[in-house]
Amino acid sequence: MKGWEAPPGAFARNFRLGEWIGDPVTPLFESWLLTTMEETMHSEYARLVGQPAPRPLHVVVNGWYYYSLNFLPASFSAIARMLPGVLVRLAQSPRRVAPMFPPLARLGINLYVDEWRRDLLPSYASAVEHASAEVSSAAPNRLLMMIEQLAILAGRYFTSVTFVAGYGWKTEIPLSQFYRRHLQARLEAHPQLLLRGLVRPTTAAHDVQSLDWFFRTQGEIGALGRGPEAEARYQRLAREREDLELRARAALPPQLVTRLDRLLAAAQNAAMLREEQLAHLTLAWPLFRRALARIGAALVARGVIGEPDDVYFLERSELVAAIVGAAKDHHADVIERRRRWTEQRRIVAPLVIGRIPKMLETMLGAADRAMRDPLEASPDAVRGVPASPGRATGRARVVRSATEFDQLQAGEVLVCPVTTPSWTQLFERAAAVVTDVGSPASHASIIAREYGIPAVVGTTDGTSRIRDGELVTVDGGAGVVLRERA
Repeated sequence: MKGWEAPPGAFARNFRLGEWIGDPVTPLFESWLLTTMEETMHSEYARLVGQPAPRPLHVVVNGWYYYSLNFLPASFSAIARMLPGVLVRLAQSPRRVAPMFPPLARLGINLYVDEWRRDLLPSYASAVEHASAEVSSAAPNRLLMMIEQLAILAGRYFTSVTFVAGYGWKTEIPLSQFYRRHLQARLEAHPQLLLRGLVRPTTAAHDVQSLDWFFRTQGEIGALGRGPEAEARYQRLAREREDLELRARAALPPQLVTRLDRLLAAAQNAAMLREEQLAHLTLAWPLFRRALARIGAALVARGVIGEPDDVYFLERSELVAAIVGAAKDHHADVIERRRRWTEQRRIVAPLVIGRIPKMLETMLGAADRAMRDPLEASPDAVRGVPASPGRATGRARVVRSATEFDQLQAGEVLVCPVTTPSWTQLFERAAAVVTDVGSPASHASIIAREYGIPAVVGTTDGTSRIRDGELVTVDGGAGVVLRERA
């Protein structure tokens, strides 16, 4: 059994950047792109609240990435110490600081939406376009600069994601709480049905199967294509949502209808906005991989590594030194790191190391109560987060990467470490989805709703406990996977 020791505090692998990572991290990704994005994000946070987050911002344990939760106050006394400075910042820039706090987020979210659309997305897309025009001819030194500049822009973009796309769950929880209190007994439908049929899932060449740039992008994988029933499914889900909205309004007195409409508008707009923004997060990933392929080829020519793809198993400092200084033979290092990474992929990694701060635990508990349907389940049931309502039974198909995408057959239950946009094409075939990592606002949750299939996410160990080919029933409303007896 591997040890999971970490510095004092709490660290999670299913939060923020971690929700896009379903495998141990490769050395170059962790020491360069991941760290750069994280540092950029926290620099912006520090500017907003007036104090930096405690170090380290993340740890890697047994090869797995864990994001620090220690930026959250662990006690009421800690909150009291922070409050004066935060209040000063809030008074100085109310619209900019408000989105950092769920109860106040609506007061400033439009500022971040406008900045994203007007400035951040255009500048990010322009930088990728200009770099793409020279990546095939640039010298290795120039390629290093291009990657660094785009990594910072990707970090700025992800910072915006935490505000804009992250606004979704801040609206979904109040809607679900209202529904449970005033409508559940009368309508007997799950509140998440009010958020279906809002977005037509699409794929793009820059979609990724993991944030780790070691893995191929959608353009390299090739699309499976959408079936002819995709539009009909979308229209059906939209009609079901609209019917539930009408029944909900008819079941409420006028004063509560007004409140429902306000909550509905906020949650539905946020859900659509989230998908629109996340669709562009990885614009730079195809260029990253093209640049690193050229750098890898240059290092092969210098005798540093054996194959261009070995570049992903160097540390950033080693790569830079190999380009700007004396070449060092890293063949043995790469072989050992690849072997260790392959071995670490078989480890069942816990979602959290340490104890979650009380504030976050309270917030997660409220979200869970708002989303979860009650269900008695056997002790060997796999439990996770209720992500998309409904029940479906089928044979489990454990899929760990894009190399196994074609193994999933129509009507099977997709069981995987995590899903990101490149995985969207599999939702066309799947009867249901189960992931090791995820939250109600993760990719698997949102896209499963748009395909009208049940999903349970954040199971920690679904891919290791559920056997390939096993008959299972996924209850997405209860957040449980029932293992059927043969």
